[in-house]
Amino acid sequence: MTDKKLSPLQSGFLLSGQEKKYILIICAVFLLGLITRYWYLKHEKPREYTPEGIEQVDKNRE
Repeated sequence: MTDKKLSPLQSGFLLSGQEKKYILIICAVFLLGLITRYWYLKHEKPREYTPEGIEQVDKNRE
């Protein structure tokens, strides 16, 4: 690869082309998951909040 001598620490980080592709795919899937989760939460319809112990008032009975 390179002609200069690498330290033992640097040589531990050398990756083959296939390993680089795997890391890229994993990062892409992670990023896609984050984007999808953000989009889902952004477009989620809020539910009406009703605390426990409080009954719903039936508007037809009034």
